[in-house]
Amino acid sequence: MSETDEGVLTMASQGGVALLGNILRNGLGFGFVAIATRLVTPSEYGIFTLGLSIVLFAQGIASLSIYRSIDYFVPQYLSSSQFGKAKKTLQNTLSIGVGMSIIGTVILLLLKDELATLFSEPLLERVLFYFALLLPLQTLLRTLTAFFNSIKKMEYRVVMKDTINPLSRILVATALISMGAGVFGLIGGYLLGLVFSVIFGLIIIFIQVDWMRKESDDVSNRGLLSYAIPLVLAGAIYLLVGQIDYFIIGYFWGSAEVGQYRVAYLLAGNLLIVLNSIAPIFKPMISESQSDDLVLKKRYQLATRWITMLTLPIAITLLLAPNTYLSILFTEQYTLASTALVALVLGYLINASFGPEGMMLEGLGHTRLTLLNTLILVSVNGVLDLVLVPRFGIQGAGFATGVALTITGFVGVVEIYLLRSISALNSQLFRVWIAGCVPVMVGFLVVLQGLGDIKTGILLPLVIILSYILSLRITHGFSKEDQKIAQKIDDRLGYSIFTPIVTTRTSIWH
Repeated sequence: MSETDEGVLTMASQGGVALLGNILRNGLGFGFVAIATRLVTPSEYGIFTLGLSIVLFAQGIASLSIYRSIDYFVPQYLSSSQFGKAKKTLQNTLSIGVGMSIIGTVILLLLKDELATLFSEPLLERVLFYFALLLPLQTLLRTLTAFFNSIKKMEYRVVMKDTINPLSRILVATALISMGAGVFGLIGGYLLGLVFSVIFGLIIIFIQVDWMRKESDDVSNRGLLSYAIPLVLAGAIYLLVGQIDYFIIGYFWGSAEVGQYRVAYLLAGNLLIVLNSIAPIFKPMISESQSDDLVLKKRYQLATRWITMLTLPIAITLLLAPNTYLSILFTEQYTLASTALVALVLGYLINASFGPEGMMLEGLGHTRLTLLNTLILVSVNGVLDLVLVPRFGIQGAGFATGVALTITGFVGVVEIYLLRSISALNSQLFRVWIAGCVPVMVGFLVVLQGLGDIKTGILLPLVIILSYILSLRITHGFSKEDQKIAQKIDDRLGYSIFTPIVTTRTSIWH
């Protein structure tokens, strides 16, 4: 099997495992939000969201984002059988990241009163007192997740991050809220979910990763930090993209509006499910093949086409019926966020269609460009927020984030082309976009029928998916790589299910 074929199969198999994990995590995550929005008031949920935003931002700074060095250095060490250096890389990132996070926890506790006063939310002081424990726990989880990405073992990541964490969160939060804990039940569920998942991840490493029991070799902390330091700022600034909207909405409006925007942001975030599934395996695959432009181009084009192809039907569904899904998944109170949801979906769709350009740059070692792009992202987002949110509220925040995501994704694509003359554009990607026109028209006709939220919510995605598959077949949007992967899946299942879907008479491969 050629290196290219092996790369396609690795990206498909490990990306597929991560996709299933993300689907499970998103489903459980929505379960948590659905429980929260029904068992506590929008104001209480807004305070929870505001507190979580503050501690996640603090964690991104305090941890130095050092964990992002793991899936850059470890794949390179493993490809040359330097297991001792790979082990030491994990040890050093854990000690540096957790140690700095503990310092960050202390600082956050000292500042909790001032933060509560800033946002005019007295309850926020108590929320931050308990939520401060999240800093070292979240750092541990992200470090372990990056490690599983680097060794291409997505199944461990799925169990730890996508199953144990959200499932524990739901069970614990439900139990605590039922006992009258209110917003503190949500906090307890969030923290204990992290504890259980981190314990599992550490156990798996020492049981399943044989070379972790060998002697470690010295690695340069300076090398780790020199790679990570631009990502420290980039990570902290990037966190602002997810949190700056909440901060500005909370400052100019109130906690109820923060809660409404939160559900729109979460629902729109589903568009990143495919990108976030391929990106973790994509970065180490780029890191280990930095010198081969042909391999890099093929992997980038393939990843971008898969991400676009699988993201389009989700985007079309949410764009055609935003009120329907906000009402079904949450309550009627949250349909006020429908315009913000549409703006966010458009921004995420365009950003996803640029492919994993951020991971491409990081895999090639250009972390300073990652920092630059993140600065552009948060600057555009922040300026537009300050202009639009005071006047238009959460709708302005959605527009600001959507525009910022679009601009930054485009900048990343241009940088990759200028650095390595690599572009994701090809005829196959163009066919995917053409195929997306049919489900838009068919789905719009379904919405016009006025069937009610439940019927529309069930029927619309089915109609969109079926018409999209038919359109892809007509435009020959499925490629040889798709057919090979479909054949592999069918061989494993023992039934010919996916191959007939992606294979047309004029595109059968041998």
